Amino acid sequence: MDEKFWDEIREEFPVTKNLAYFHSAGMSPIPTRVFKTVVNAYEKLNRFGDMYFLDDLERTNVLRGKLAEMINTVRDNVVFAHNSSTAFSFVAAALKKSAPGDFNLVSLQDEFPASHIPFEFQGIPMKFVEPVDGIYSVEKILDAVDNKTLGVVCSYVQYSTGFMIEMEELGKALKEKGLLFIVNATQAFPVYEVDIKKMHIDVMTVSFHKWGLCAVAGTLFFTSDEFRKKYPGAMAGWLSVEPPQDDFIHTQKNIKYKAFDSAEQYNFGTMNFQALLGLDTGIEFFKEIGREKIRERIGQLTGYLLEQLSELPVDVISPVKEQRHRSAIILISLREAENAPAVQFLRKHNIVTSMRAGNIRIACNFFNNFREIDQLVNVLRLYLEM
Repeated sequence: MDEKFWDEIREEFPVTKNLAYFHSAGMSPIPTRVFKTVVNAYEKLNRFGDMYFLDDLERTNVLRGKLAEMINTVRDNVVFAHNSSTAFSFVAAALKKSAPGDFNLVSLQDEFPASHIPFEFQGIPMKFVEPVDGIYSVEKILDAVDNKTLGVVCSYVQYSTGFMIEMEELGKALKEKGLLFIVNATQAFPVYEVDIKKMHIDVMTVSFHKWGLCAVAGTLFFTSDEFRKKYPGAMAGWLSVEPPQDDFIHTQKNIKYKAFDSAEQYNFGTMNFQALLGLDTGIEFFKEIGREKIRERIGQLTGYLLEQLSELPVDVISPVKEQRHRSAIILISLREAENAPAVQFLRKHNIVTSMRAGNIRIACNFFNNFREIDQLVNVLRLYLEM
């Protein structure tokens, strides 16, 4: 696909007129169409107040269905949570309440804190696998499993190095062992494919401010029907219990109530509907462009970035030798200079990267182009020559 097409896409992103933005792994900028959707939603709230609350609630339920279809499940298995930490806290509390005896969970050393702190806070022992050259092989993860292990908690794509795990192979192996597969797909979806059934995922979260093009709109929270039956929710809110026939919420007092069997048992209360409407527009934008085209574009950009970086005295920390381990995130370290001042130097030249684990993280999105990569590499070269 020619550059003219992607230049037209860039028109949706005013950020490209101001910055060479390589920080979507932190928060992606929103396209103009998403901005307009959110502004219109707040304008409606400004002009009409709460009049359209039930309409917005229904629109977010339709969005749940769209997202469920994209990950090969049904709407009853997904709900929105405020963030991944909240969602995993629900899971940790459910495991603490219902899992029999002493147990532990296996995770990865490079995980973002949202993937392990909720479990550790509940007193659940965590075993962390160390990478080999930035790679977590399925074999090494399984080697960490013992007779008390209940499951594995890990990210589809690591937030720092961008390492992409072999989801189907790991999910299948865990399924055969009767272990839970708990996934943080925040740095993967909706760019990279998620198939709940093929990957044998029991629990998954996706926070959309990274790659969902919608700023902070919440987290997609998937739980399988089997997981909820075995480990029912340990907490409840006003939207997580079944209402009486003559009302849409449970207002009775001192009357026994029942939590939803569906994932709505985790629907504790009102979400930011205005932001979720923006997410809906962002998802439709992904579909309009074509997710396969987006993945291909990001792959081209990261490949070009690696080629250009090879001309500089830098070490590529991300495991990029095999395509199956690559994502949109490239982590580098300068051999002959400090990384933190380099990130600030880049920002002075309107190039936005980030510091992660003491290194420089560069995240390419589909609105980036080859000229911006040349700009990034040339400014890095200038910094190294100072």
